[in-house]
Amino acid sequence: MSVPRTVPFEAVFDAIPVGLGVVDAEGRIVLMNRAFRDSLALPSDGIPPGTPVEEAVRASALRGVYGPGDPDAQVKAVMAPDRSLPGRLRRRTFAGKSHDLFNTPLPGGGYVVSAVETTALLAARADAETALSRTATALITLRIGLAVFDAQHRLLLVNPSFTALFALPPDRLPVGTSLEAMLALMETRDEFAGPDGLAFVSALRRAAAGQSWAARRLRADGRSIDIMVDSLPDGGCTIAVNDITPQAQAEDESRRRALLLQMVLVNVPHGICVYGADHRVAMLNDNYNQIMAGEPLKVGDSLSDAIRRRAKHGEYDGGDPEVIIASQMAYNITRAQQHRRVRPDGAAIDVRTAPMPDGGHISVVTDISALVQAEAELRRQADDMITMLDNIRHGIMLWDADRRLVASNRVAGDLLNLPPGALVAGQSEAEVIAALAAAGHFGAAGPDARMMRALFVLDRSIPIGREVVTPSGRILFAQSNPAPNGGWISTLSDVTQMRRAEQELRRAKDLAEAANLAKSRFLATMSHELRTPLNAIIGFSDAMAQENGDLPAGLIAEYSGQINNAGKQLLSLINIILDVARIENGQFEPGGDVVEIFRLIQAVVRQVDAAAQEAAVAITVQLHGALPHLRCDEKQIAQALFQLVSNAVKFTPAGGAVAIEAGLTPEAEIFVAVADTGIGIPAADQERVFEPFMQLDASLSRRYPGAGLGLFIARAILSAHGGQLSLTSEPGAGTTARITLPKARIVTVGAS
Repeated sequence: MSVPRTVPFEAVFDAIPVGLGVVDAEGRIVLMNRAFRDSLALPSDGIPPGTPVEEAVRASALRGVYGPGDPDAQVKAVMAPDRSLPGRLRRRTFAGKSHDLFNTPLPGGGYVVSAVETTALLAARADAETALSRTATALITLRIGLAVFDAQHRLLLVNPSFTALFALPPDRLPVGTSLEAMLALMETRDEFAGPDGLAFVSALRRAAAGQSWAARRLRADGRSIDIMVDSLPDGGCTIAVNDITPQAQAEDESRRRALLLQMVLVNVPHGICVYGADHRVAMLNDNYNQIMAGEPLKVGDSLSDAIRRRAKHGEYDGGDPEVIIASQMAYNITRAQQHRRVRPDGAAIDVRTAPMPDGGHISVVTDISALVQAEAELRRQADDMITMLDNIRHGIMLWDADRRLVASNRVAGDLLNLPPGALVAGQSEAEVIAALAAAGHFGAAGPDARMMRALFVLDRSIPIGREVVTPSGRILFAQSNPAPNGGWISTLSDVTQMRRAEQELRRAKDLAEAANLAKSRFLATMSHELRTPLNAIIGFSDAMAQENGDLPAGLIAEYSGQINNAGKQLLSLINIILDVARIENGQFEPGGDVVEIFRLIQAVVRQVDAAAQEAAVAITVQLHGALPHLRCDEKQIAQALFQLVSNAVKFTPAGGAVAIEAGLTPEAEIFVAVADTGIGIPAADQERVFEPFMQLDASLSRRYPGAGLGLFIARAILSAHGGQLSLTSEPGAGTTARITLPKARIVTVGAS
């Protein structure tokens, strides 16, 4: 590449709009152009030439450029890559701009670091690139070592550069160390061995006694350092150490710059073309023609001719070449510009221009095809993520550390029954909670609801999960989990069907337990009720058999009667059990007899009269007007009435009374009420007595036998006829059982 003598290399290098930094084979910073310094927000003398890269990195680490952590480990991590190989790094500067750092090795050692600003290209990925910004800040560092001593010459402050420049172990200079102890430590170090080193330490000891002093020393490793001692008003002093090796080697470095610049332009991975004030190519590197393949340039070509040739080959998306030339030449080259375009071969390029001091300008082109493809892939992945989130069955909401909604999927709004637009990115938690209140999620209390107030004080730094019921009755499991950025993620899962299934399982379990309890009650009751008649049958039949026919006729008749009564009782129990089986199987259908209700009541009273007389219980019957006939199953209704009347007699003490009333209700329904003055039933047991085999008196010494099925069968009979059976009772005050039969059962006498 030829460089005209009229254009100094330094001017060209400093005008390149791409940041360039050159490091020699010994790891020292040789030069750095304005764009590179601007990328680091540094003044023109921010990092003087000759600064060791490791020293610059260490100073940056100590200043926190790489974030929290062990500075030595950070330095090792930064210095670890092999600089003899090409590489790329991305960082963000203090100003919030992103740059790509390209490492290009140079022949004979050393390397070039180029910084290309990619802020506009990476704006959407700024959060993911924060780690790279620490790498950029590592280049902003202080080179001066400083130690401060108080009036008693005790160490108040020391920075790592001080110990590094004096070759002292950092752990041997804690705060509080005396100046004399530090000087004694220096005398034991190899860096200060020999007469020259001991004389330097002695001079430093004298200077620290209270006078300003400055000296320059050549270190054993060849570096030059300046040492300055200044007194403080309080009697203390400061010792500053500065590495001035670059200044000492400035003349040698200046001779090497031209050659290094030439090597940089040849090896930098960007196309660079410099135009003079006459809009002709003044210089360019080989990479420029490689990136702009198809239309090569050479020194002396005019900008307008280059644009015309490229326009003919479709470089600018077609059109009139003259119009394209006028448009391209109209760009304001007096200020830096940047744009991207896609070349005819499909390659995406980033084009940057910047003015030159002589009135010309420089153009830098970079192949960014890989970056464009990566961005397209990121957009595709983002679209896929949105599609996935909108089609999963769970609602998801992401919140930031400021309690604002970052993103949510459609399902979240659907599960919460919120209108469109209620969950928009940027809304505060208070606004979303207000929308939930408006949708009725906190009940009639609205903003004063306890649950609503509790949401504002939830600790989102710990996982939280609970179930909520929406106004529509949907059951949601709402969970909050902390996010790494200080916010949290809210997830909503519809568990309505699951909870309903659990309820069904619990109901089935309760039914199974009830059935098991009923079976136990049945076995306990039947073991008693069946044993009584069977004992009578077996006992009397055994007595008759043992007499071998010698029993008197009167005893035979008595024994036979007892056996007959026991058999009837046993048959009655079996019939009752069969009735229960038919009821539970849904096969309990009433007949269609036409029955006179008063006659039916009289028949029942006659059946229980003997038991009532034996128990000294009076039975009265009262009719409220003439009663119509009923179409019903006479046997079943009689059985139901018998159960009620016999129960009333059974549980009424001697001297008590049972009153039977019958009539019509105001709704023209027939009712029959059986009221007793017996022991009564507690309120908690008034529904339990209708369960099969239920007996509140569980002892085997009941006054009357019973299977605990009477009220169960009676209610089943009334239900089959469309009627009702209810109890009202109070312990010690008696019980009233009331039957009602619908008026649809009333028939006119003689009707078929």
